[in-house]
Amino acid sequence: MTAQPAPVADWVTIPDLVRDPFPIYERLRAEGGVHWVPAVGRTLITSYAAVHETELDQETFSANEEGSLQIRAMGHSMLRRDDPEHYIERKAWQPALRPGEVKRTWTRVFERNAARALEALAERGPGADLIWDFAAPYAAENLRELIGFHNADQSDLQRWSQTMIDATGNYADDPEVWALGKASFDEVDAALDEMLAWHAAHLDDNPTLIAQLLRAPERTMPLERIRANLKMTIGGGLNEPRDALGVAAWALLQHPEQRAAVAADAELWPAVFEEAIRWVAPIGLYSRQVTRDTELAGVALPAGAKLGICVLSANRDETVWAAPERFDIHREVRPHLAFGKGTHVCLGAWVAKAEVAAVGLPRLFSRFEGLALSETDPAVIAGWVFRGMTRLPVTWERARPAADGNPSARATATAPRITIVGSGPSGSFTAQAVRKAIPDARIDVVEAQPVPYGLVRYGVAADHQGTKSVSRQFDRLYAEPGVRFIGNTRLGVDVSLDELRAASDAVVLATGVRGDAPLRIPGGDLAGVHGAGAITRTLNGHPDAPAPPALGARVAIVGHGNVAMDVARLLTRRDFTGSDLDDAVHADLAGAVRTVHLIGRSAPELAKFDPVMVRELAGLPGVRHVVHGVDLDAVPEGKDARLDAVRELTAADPGERGSDGEPGTPVIEWWFGARPVEISGERGVRAIRIAQAGADRELAVTAVVTAVGFVDEGAEASGSTAMPTSAGAHPDGRVEPGLYTAGWLRRGPRGTIPEQREDARQLARMIRDDLAARDGDAPSAAGIVPPVHAVDFAGWRRIDLRERLGAAPGRVRAKLASRDAQLAAARDASLVPPPAPGRAAGARHEGAITILFATESGGAELAAEELRRHLDGGDVRLLDVADAAPEELDPQRLHLVLCSSYGDGELPTAARGFHAELRAARGGLAGLRYAVFGLGDRSYAKTYSRGSELLDEALTACGAQRIGEYGRHDAGGGTDAAEAAVDWLEGVLAELADAAPVAAGLR
Repeated sequence: MTAQPAPVADWVTIPDLVRDPFPIYERLRAEGGVHWVPAVGRTLITSYAAVHETELDQETFSANEEGSLQIRAMGHSMLRRDDPEHYIERKAWQPALRPGEVKRTWTRVFERNAARALEALAERGPGADLIWDFAAPYAAENLRELIGFHNADQSDLQRWSQTMIDATGNYADDPEVWALGKASFDEVDAALDEMLAWHAAHLDDNPTLIAQLLRAPERTMPLERIRANLKMTIGGGLNEPRDALGVAAWALLQHPEQRAAVAADAELWPAVFEEAIRWVAPIGLYSRQVTRDTELAGVALPAGAKLGICVLSANRDETVWAAPERFDIHREVRPHLAFGKGTHVCLGAWVAKAEVAAVGLPRLFSRFEGLALSETDPAVIAGWVFRGMTRLPVTWERARPAADGNPSARATATAPRITIVGSGPSGSFTAQAVRKAIPDARIDVVEAQPVPYGLVRYGVAADHQGTKSVSRQFDRLYAEPGVRFIGNTRLGVDVSLDELRAASDAVVLATGVRGDAPLRIPGGDLAGVHGAGAITRTLNGHPDAPAPPALGARVAIVGHGNVAMDVARLLTRRDFTGSDLDDAVHADLAGAVRTVHLIGRSAPELAKFDPVMVRELAGLPGVRHVVHGVDLDAVPEGKDARLDAVRELTAADPGERGSDGEPGTPVIEWWFGARPVEISGERGVRAIRIAQAGADRELAVTAVVTAVGFVDEGAEASGSTAMPTSAGAHPDGRVEPGLYTAGWLRRGPRGTIPEQREDARQLARMIRDDLAARDGDAPSAAGIVPPVHAVDFAGWRRIDLRERLGAAPGRVRAKLASRDAQLAAARDASLVPPPAPGRAAGARHEGAITILFATESGGAELAAEELRRHLDGGDVRLLDVADAAPEELDPQRLHLVLCSSYGDGELPTAARGFHAELRAARGGLAGLRYAVFGLGDRSYAKTYSRGSELLDEALTACGAQRIGEYGRHDAGGGTDAAEAAVDWLEGVLAELADAAPVAAGLR
């Protein structure tokens, strides 16, 4: 289809945009999202997809616009430059605004300034304006101190900011606006000249932005650029937090139910902030200029065309958010564009989050009892280039004393007893989360097996010890006072649910879902058809697993999810060093396997597998891959992580190859877009017929493994005869107050182990609130009396020690595969484990560590700094990838790589040079060990964490070895990135600790 000229929206007027741009934007989006608007003299880009595309392509959509209003109003700042000039200036600006510096230095400043500003607001009395009597002076004073303008006061900052911002948005070309802006322009220059000299003489212990610029080792930025960037900082650094705070307060005061939710759970304040700037983006529009003839959303744009990038509109796009016009802190998180994307992502994002979400909003709402909008003096909001509250009069019933104004966690009057049934990841994460939400709670975890950790021990693949190492943090939990592990105790056999409820203030059922979903086709019930879960439990040494079946030479695996990838790898891999797999069991099960058919209904880009899992299969030595039903040329490389992973399969070099069936040369045949139709055979499986591309094909196989999901097999399968609910029946987690479900029993069989952590946090808050709402101060329940045959945590540690002591060469443990053997070890007093590490213990590693981080917005850096603190001393270096070179990486040091992904799977700008050097080197890093933690946004389904994967692939291609679990953090989830990174780090170090005696035994 040929691109069309931009349609003309001559019905749009600037006064209408100032008053309320949203109806205009809604119409523009509905009519395509790209329009020439004569009233503003440029093409407005209003759809989310089109705005997003411009932000990720600075070569086509340049920030360096000719005749830019911002350049006229403030000078030529980094916001109006493209890389590499933009990056040089951005890097000079970063130190004072880094997330770690905000956390260590500026948050305390914000707290002090908030106290002063709130005191002044209280003195003004009811009827005061929340914008001009609090938000504006608070944001201005914060900015004044951060920059280092000691020769000005906050009112000067307000005047400078507003007049220069007005000039930047002066599309009506009002001469008075230009005159006021020019006066502020000159005042800032004069104040800066004085402060440059002062700060140059006072650099010690000076964290201000001006001092950071003077302290930089390479002062290559000319004075006129320093001036321009400081003016840009004054503009955005005041107006944005002021308007975000004002809009958020206005929204909460109109939505009492959401206000009540935040009052009950202070962890929701970040969600308030993010939703407020999505709902009404403080910076509503910025400019770009087209550098070459191009096409955007089907519209032809000539070189030189000037664009208005309408963030206000993109953040209300109906194709991205349901009911985008509503303010809703509980909505599904999607990546808004208020802070920008790509190279120009907002440098001050962490400052704004700290001063608004962490300090300003919580202290405002806790200080004033009965805070409400004025009924006689209505609030006013206006603007389109910049939009925010221009009036926000409020009243209140009482201003609490300042000492009482700080938010505090609500505590229950008594220490409640919480019983959790099931010690798998959902049960153990719930115990962790309850411990944090209700610190004085006493927690019992009841487990049917003599050993804890459920899916971690018996469901995670035996060769993925990094994933299993989450059990180390659970070990610390169960070693704490007030937490009891009660193993070998079955619900409905050893204790009834009624007895548990009578002995507990709350009971959480976290027994999981373990039944393999049946393959509902003819022959699906033949002998020789096995569930993937049953296969995994057999290889993991589950006491209740049957003897391993012999799968034969040719196996079909139905499904393309991660479980299917696990099974395919376990059947074709031959070296299991560092795992806990029993070689004899594996030989009986898979010793004859030579061909594996992986059959999936979807195309690769829609498959459920993690690309990392596919690349792991591509890297298996001695395995050949054949891919059917995929046109790898249809999508360019780098645009879909799953397709890129499949490309690696076809490029993989299996080493020595023989014909199908030769010993040591397994083949994996990948069938995409293929539907299983029938399994045939008489006494067992003979073949499976699949339908692909309109034709049927019969594959000769000796066994079929189904990996199409899990089902709730009912109470008996879970070890319980008294389960009062089924999987997914109560997705919010509450059966009734006092009885809850967690994990797969709560939501049904979906979600990964890391995702269980966030579910556990939500559930713990619900339990806390339900307990707080009880009538009176009921005494805490006493808890159950464990049966005489129960296994406590000390018993589990003896089992653990026995298994580790019995490990064969190259293995981390030899699992006790019978209940009797486990119970005997639990009671063996001769087994004396070392002391369990305390909860507060930092992670330790005997060798040197370098933490490499790659980021634009600062998230990866903040997580990296948290890792350095958690490592508890030792030789630990923090290194920005922008300052790293591949040849300088020391193979004697362990490297922890933390990398954010942006937009369509893009690396941070600062990491692209390093990545290009790695790709060019293609070697030279043999012996270097590294672990990867990717930060991304899961809503970008095709490229989530792709940036970190690109670094991972390049490091591997250079001969480096990745160790540990591939860590990930979803920006759209509720778990803090630094917290998730610490959990990942502990897993990596635990795997290294487990591998050390294995390596020693092999030498």
